[in-house]
Amino acid sequence: MRPRLLLILLACACASAPPSAGPGSTTSVGRDADANRVVSVLELRNKLTREGSAIDAGYVADRLRAEVLGAGIGARVISRENMLVLLQAQGKQLEDCEGECEVETGRRIGADLVVSGDLLRVGDTLKASLRLHDTRAGTLVGAATAAGVTAEDLDAHLAPAVRQLFASLKRSGTGASQARASGSFDPKAFAASQPSPFDCEASARRLRESSADRAWAALVACVEHPGWSRGDFTYLERLTSGFWDTDLTSRSDAPRMIARVIAARGGDVEGDIPLAQKSRVPLFTLAAAVRQPEVYRGRWVLMRGALSEIRQEGARSAAVVRETSLRATAREVPVGPVSRVDRSGSSTSRSDIQSSRSASVRGSSQSGNSPRYSGSGQYSGSSSTSGTSQHSSSGRTEYSSVKQRFENERVETGRRAVGKLAQADPFLEPEKDFLFLARFDGVNPGQNQEPVAMLSIAGYFQPNALLIQ
Repeated sequence: MRPRLLLILLACACASAPPSAGPGSTTSVGRDADANRVVSVLELRNKLTREGSAIDAGYVADRLRAEVLGAGIGARVISRENMLVLLQAQGKQLEDCEGECEVETGRRIGADLVVSGDLLRVGDTLKASLRLHDTRAGTLVGAATAAGVTAEDLDAHLAPAVRQLFASLKRSGTGASQARASGSFDPKAFAASQPSPFDCEASARRLRESSADRAWAALVACVEHPGWSRGDFTYLERLTSGFWDTDLTSRSDAPRMIARVIAARGGDVEGDIPLAQKSRVPLFTLAAAVRQPEVYRGRWVLMRGALSEIRQEGARSAAVVRETSLRATAREVPVGPVSRVDRSGSSTSRSDIQSSRSASVRGSSQSGNSPRYSGSGQYSGSSSTSGTSQHSSSGRTEYSSVKQRFENERVETGRRAVGKLAQADPFLEPEKDFLFLARFDGVNPGQNQEPVAMLSIAGYFQPNALLIQ
């Protein structure tokens, strides 16, 4: 009988709670209205399958319930046991509260807000991705991520994540329904509540379930947020993977956002523009525009260039820019240990040569009655030669492994442009590279009949020194 009694008491408690103020209601909402809100924390879906990554999803849900109670929003939290009783009375199990039925489950048990999420691993980091839905409107009103290298680290970061999850409700001091009625959404606060640019973009994707406009505003805030601890937003491939294609082709500020991302990636216009055009972003290179001026007139171009000078005629200002580009230059650099072999040697040689010669001669002669003559002779001699030579040598040989590395070399393309400015800008320093976002107005013949591009500059960004390919 005790479960049935508990169910009756909970049903009575939910029935006695006053209804939330509707969009046209003028009922004041303060601490009493906050105290009437009921929050349900569902079991997180556990996607951790790697050995050694097991985390008790039930424990994480209990920790979240405790943190919601201490979040300072004055709401009541349905315990796991009470939630089980309410679901069983409707023929449901706790395992059924996943996926698209999260909001419906919250409605079934009389919750105003429902917390759900996933446990997963991204690289070497454990993450708990949390979502907060308003059950009456079915909209996503908050998202946050807790991360940690170990389970203990993740546990320690759950409390800050819950505070971020309910931050908008705590700041407003009103119920979720009144926040929807006023239509308030702070994209900058949304971006500031995210742990990283990657998580910020992922949370912005989830906002599209409730509002495409809010999702886009959140994405732009993720790109423009200046305080990321691991560097600026550089995920151009993720932006052009297909999910945001409708926005990238229809939103007027899409070219500016893409230009900012390309600048954060190092400013390789020729390398990154094809990625953007894959999603049909109307953003083009200066080279293409100069080749076919009439086709590209009035379209957005992105140009990397060095400022030569700023010309001023009355109230009008124009920047003279030389287009630059990045080229990959290969060179071999030694890697690892270097081995040296030294060798030296010397040699000495000596030679002795000795020779001797000897000869003897005998002879006689007689002519007629003359007396006979005879004689003899002997000769002997010797000679000797000697010499010494010495030779020495030395040498060194070094062995090491080498790798071919590519460095980005800045080169000038030879193309020039004159861009109209709204006013002279002292932050545009001469001979420094910038990425210029501009409307293409056509070309004018320059000196030696070289065409000069005419632009209307809408903005500029300083490229990151580190190129991302």
